[in-house]
Amino acid sequence: MIACVVMLSLCVPALATSAYSDVPDDVWYAEAVEGLLERGIMNGTGGGKFSPNDTLTRAQLAAVLYRMAGSPAVSGEDSFTDTAPTAWYADAVLWAEQNKIINGYGNGLFGPSDPTTQEQLAVMLWRDAGSYVVNSSEETGASLYAVDAVHWLKTEELLNEKAPAFVPKQAATRAQVADIVYRYLKLKEQYPDAVSGATPSTGGKILVAYFSRAGENYNVGTVSEGNTAKLAREIALQTGGDLFEIVPETAYPVSYDAMLTVATRERTNNERPAIKNRIENFAQYDTVFLGYPIWWGDLPMILHTFMESYDFTGKTVIPFNTHEGSGQSGTQKTIADKLTGATVLQGLAMRGSTAQALHCDGTDATVKNWLDGLGIEKQTANVGQFDLDAGTVLLNSGYKMPILGIGTYALSDTQAENSVYWALKAGFRLIDTARIYGNEPGVGRGIQRAIDEGIVKREDIFVTTKMWTSDFSNGDAAVDASLSRLGLDYIDLMILHHSQPSNDVQAYQAMERAVADGKLKSIGLSNYYEPSDFDRLVNATTITPALLQNETHPYHQSTEMKEHIAQYGTVLESWFPLGGRGNTQTLFNDSTISAIAQAHGVSSAQVIIRWHLQAGNVCIPGSSNEQHIIEDHDVWDFELSEGEMAQMTALDKNRRFADY
Repeated sequence: MIACVVMLSLCVPALATSAYSDVPDDVWYAEAVEGLLERGIMNGTGGGKFSPNDTLTRAQLAAVLYRMAGSPAVSGEDSFTDTAPTAWYADAVLWAEQNKIINGYGNGLFGPSDPTTQEQLAVMLWRDAGSYVVNSSEETGASLYAVDAVHWLKTEELLNEKAPAFVPKQAATRAQVADIVYRYLKLKEQYPDAVSGATPSTGGKILVAYFSRAGENYNVGTVSEGNTAKLAREIALQTGGDLFEIVPETAYPVSYDAMLTVATRERTNNERPAIKNRIENFAQYDTVFLGYPIWWGDLPMILHTFMESYDFTGKTVIPFNTHEGSGQSGTQKTIADKLTGATVLQGLAMRGSTAQALHCDGTDATVKNWLDGLGIEKQTANVGQFDLDAGTVLLNSGYKMPILGIGTYALSDTQAENSVYWALKAGFRLIDTARIYGNEPGVGRGIQRAIDEGIVKREDIFVTTKMWTSDFSNGDAAVDASLSRLGLDYIDLMILHHSQPSNDVQAYQAMERAVADGKLKSIGLSNYYEPSDFDRLVNATTITPALLQNETHPYHQSTEMKEHIAQYGTVLESWFPLGGRGNTQTLFNDSTISAIAQAHGVSSAQVIIRWHLQAGNVCIPGSSNEQHIIEDHDVWDFELSEGEMAQMTALDKNRRFADY
């Protein structure tokens, strides 16, 4: 089993103690008793004894936690009817209630003299740490309210392997309380931000960086998208963060056993596997979520490469990982030790099988509760919501896509090269092509010209291409062929060019495999005009389409499909946004469009493009004329009023110009 728990930093040898006659020097709880006594947190029972096998009352535990917090001043009275305001424990219980560490039994009762159960101890410490959810399906034997707390206790390695078995519903002995509290205290002292619930800075940008591996995985079988990749997408959707996959220069084997051999060699030799891609402007991010699978109870070595490649000073780092039983396996401490200039907050550990079941739609409750506990504020972008100031939309894949681009339909290879180059020079960052257009090589050359001249960087550009129907039976080869023709290492979005029920699911699954391999970032569909047809493919595949590209313009506004795909977070993109060749003048000369254009002092084409953007349609007008390309991009300094948008909506005739 690749994921195994290895007790490291918290496994400490017993130290001699002379404070109590009933605490032998070499007993498993000796150091804890001595450490808590020295700190004035937990005392003995009198007569030189600690009474390790006695129980601890709930009031006594509240007092222990209160002292651990420094006995801060409090005011007011607690809400319990069975506590006395003048009792020795009054301040401790009031503080614990005000800080939501205790909430009593209900009906106004706290039970100050009741013995503390082991699960109650876990819950109070868990709440003190911030109530972070550690996803696990392991049976705990705990009451429902305590399950998350017990999972957390085990994940943070707060249970001494030399101590008696942890039985949640049994009373905790004073020895157990001392040992677990001391381990928790040491964890807080060594990694204060990891357990304190410190709120990271959310004023800057969020990055969700992750390493993941598809193929044969332990306990989940062979998967087209890695466990950590799915969890990363869900986090990106819920935070609005930018998604970055850490791609190794040399891909890890698909076979689980072969991967183990490589991973074991890397760790034994302390290797630093090379990373293929790079974040060009890492300094812009204040908060970095860092994701990885647990490999043989430890971080994959490529995570060390990544952490050593950037300056994390002053950043907030939040780990997340997938596993099959080992939780975080001490990796959060490894990260905190390595990134000494960063603030490392409490991470999330999720079983791989649970991650594979994620819908990646931004609604998972486990991820939401964890983020809420950290105090992470979502960035303003929501899935499918157009940001007209930034000119982007957040896809359900977690990637941001420009909402205005250039289409290359009907352009020759040479024309495509020039048009793409002119478009990038004019400010476009979205490029649309297709295998059947026959101009992917020209598109690639146009991109490279712009890069060579310093106009753009590859990561600034969003490239879309389409898989043609005759390639559906061999989708894996089709993906590789488009990459080769474009001259790119990855494609931002690939979509199936047409619905073809006989084998489009097969083709889509090939694109899913390419996502797992890092060849494609997002995938989608084109020319699916019936909700039932769209659902047919969605229900037969794993990754929800990020985008649907259909004929859409003022006379055919795709209202039904747009409303239907919104439930999936799928964005609509318009081909023939200006009506298409032979039909543009019909739209340009429409009296409503002409009047709006005249009112704003712009062209009819600019009005239609602006309408698309305000209506929530990604727009890709095409042209081989440089001046037209410049004009098509110049739509950001005027806005259609609500009345004008209503006039444009009223033009819908449900009339397509194409017959395919």
